Amino acid sequence: MGEGYSQNYTFNIGAGPGFPLGSTDNFASISYNFVTGGGVSATPHIKLDAEFMFHGIPVQKKIVDHLGLSDVKGRVYALSGNLLVGTPIGRGKTLYAIAGGGWYRRTLEAKQTVFQAGMVCSPYWSWWGEECVNGIFATDVTVGSRTSSAPGFNFGGGLTCQIGDSPAHIYVEARYHLAYTRNVHTEVLPLTIGLRF
Repeated sequence: MGEGYSQNYTFNIGAGPGFPLGSTDNFASISYNFVTGGGVSATPHIKLDAEFMFHGIPVQKKIVDHLGLSDVKGRVYALSGNLLVGTPIGRGKTLYAIAGGGWYRRTLEAKQTVFQAGMVCSPYWSWWGEECVNGIFATDVTVGSRTSSAPGFNFGGGLTCQIGDSPAHIYVEARYHLAYTRNVHTEVLPLTIGLRF
């Protein structure tokens, strides 16, 4: 969008904080997101793109402690097709709306600390961060994992600013994602800062 935004093919990459919303906020903490994608221009101010998104959904510490686990990691992966519609607001600057749908995959993995005996304690183990007392090591093992894949949608908006006379733009974007994953729908709001070419 803007002069550089009207090129035929586009590519974007960005990252930033990610916020859980709705029922997801009941068990997940603030994390981070990463997105990359590419597409084509239908007109100078309308684009179609496909994107891959990764969004962390770490389970809150109070829940992990209540379950007696050492760690629970959650992640969301998404592939989406999106429509971007922009309007110039000044030299090299464009406001845009974005919306689309796609396939979302949420994974959760629970770990628990177990104690293993019968190994010889060596100072080399401490270099790897392993604690050994009288031949007993504390080790985290995966005790359970769950995956749910489902369709979903997203919508949001952003601002692009052209970098000099180049086709590259810095962009800032906020976008709501809802995936109809099993048991609990997954809702996240990534705030992304990145580059569009």
